[in-house]
Amino acid sequence: MDTRQKARELKQECEQLLAGAEAEGRSLTAEEQSQYDSKFVELESALATIKRADQLAVVSAGLAEPATPSVGPVAATDPEQTRDSESVEVAVLKDRNAERGFNHIGEQLQAIAFASHPESRWENIDKRLLFLNERGGNPENTEIRQSGASESVASKGGFLVQKDFSDAIIQKTYSTGEIASRVNRIPIGEGSNGLTMNMIDESSRADGSRWGGVRSYWTGEAAALTSSEPTFAQQELKLNNLTALFYATEQVLSDATALESLVSEIMPQEIAFKVEQAIVSGSGSGQPLGYTQAACNVTQAKESGQTATTIVAANVEKMWSRLWAPSRANAVWLINTDTEQQLMAMVDAGSNSVYLPPLGLSDSPYQRLFNRPVIATEHAATLGTATDIMLVDLGQYTLIDKGAVRSDSSISVRFLYNETTFRWLYRCDGQPAWNSALTPKNGSTTQSPFIDLATRS
Repeated sequence: MDTRQKARELKQECEQLLAGAEAEGRSLTAEEQSQYDSKFVELESALATIKRADQLAVVSAGLAEPATPSVGPVAATDPEQTRDSESVEVAVLKDRNAERGFNHIGEQLQAIAFASHPESRWENIDKRLLFLNERGGNPENTEIRQSGASESVASKGGFLVQKDFSDAIIQKTYSTGEIASRVNRIPIGEGSNGLTMNMIDESSRADGSRWGGVRSYWTGEAAALTSSEPTFAQQELKLNNLTALFYATEQVLSDATALESLVSEIMPQEIAFKVEQAIVSGSGSGQPLGYTQAACNVTQAKESGQTATTIVAANVEKMWSRLWAPSRANAVWLINTDTEQQLMAMVDAGSNSVYLPPLGLSDSPYQRLFNRPVIATEHAATLGTATDIMLVDLGQYTLIDKGAVRSDSSISVRFLYNETTFRWLYRCDGQPAWNSALTPKNGSTTQSPFIDLATRS
């Protein structure tokens, strides 16, 4: 008997045992419990076998040489050719109807779910999926990529989401995120997995240290001028994988419109959440480096004798004074919502309110500190903990991404729940554009585009 069919029967038998006891308002008898345990062990073994077979199928498909067919009118195909997967691939990719693409993301996800089913035959896979993978997800791109790289092979990374759907997801990710929408985002093109940029290695504004070592002189100031040159550092960004899982019931999967509605709302928000979390506090290992973890971040000390879990006017005044001056026009305050009572009660030496309401309809919904917007975010720590309030210029944070989303699916992961799992893959990396905080020309208190407040406990 087929392993999958056996697994289905075992699952049904387990359900029947439970249903019988439930209908009679009792627990399983000792004999029934023994039967249930035995069948469940068999079911787990069958599922493990299915999982191994699926993994091996993916590896086998990945080792196969992908065909690079030309696109043109459909030619008559001998039925015998359908037994040759390479001939079938050539035939289906020649179908000009595939160029029209999918009508919406729900329709494409249904096709991906069918194509990812272990029992689906190659020749029955929706031609539009194959067409999109060969052309980078854009039906209008007529150039077929022939590199053989993993990005063009479905078995090595799923199916590319059609470009207009992918663009909508990415656009929504960066437009809905208060943090992600403000960073310096650089899309990475085809054939590239990262970006290396030269940057001025500057940590002090003292003479001889500006721009990493450039110095100028007034005529007559020095009889013999000393040569100088800037010092450069390299900022290296390499794409990391952000994977999101989405479980769809059979009822949802059968309704393309409902599927589209769920995905278009949920996936951009989930991707935005993880990207913004990384921008703030990412470790830099397998994910972007968050500015709070970077050497350029400045932590302002609490006031002497300051009460725990408080924020006082002197805290924000000193944070403002340590913000790099060119960043003042672009900076925002990021806060946890439980800091707001502290901010609302805050007054300066003249008993004037420091925390101001929106300055007009065009400024809504932001409150203001030092005339800069105050934005509540889940990524700020709770009151009294470092990063519960942050003053940042996010334009000084560089983020690169592939500008595309990839998706595939599996029925094995949630087999017992009768759900299909969709896996989404988004690739990005990021880090602050600064190597370190900056010591000003006059004074020793360091400055930065990224300021937070030390723990008060």
